[in-house]
Amino acid sequence: MGTVFVKVARLDQILPGRGTAVQLEGHPVALFNVDGHVHAMDDTCARCGASLASGTLAGTDLRCPECGWHYDVDTGCVAGVPGLRIDTFAASVEDSDVLLATESPPPP
Repeated sequence: MGTVFVKVARLDQILPGRGTAVQLEGHPVALFNVDGHVHAMDDTCARCGASLASGTLAGTDLRCPECGWHYDVDTGCVAGVPGLRIDTFAASVEDSDVLLATESPPPP
């Protein structure tokens, strides 16, 4: 198995300082544009299950819209809860396409 990149959005769909929800192989992922860099993380709050894409973003600090927990969109770490983090995904932009890293399926 190896890492492959899958197109999930166009860069113009991710407004600076805002989140956008997408699907990566059926999994909800939140994308954020922080100073022109795309960050990708699990779109589900570890505490309340809310969509994090609609949270409030200040720099790389994301506040859950429901419970108020704070996440670092770069690392997925939860502020004030040592050791707790949600999944993040490597992201790249090629020709305005936003690509996320995923594992390729094993060969048949």
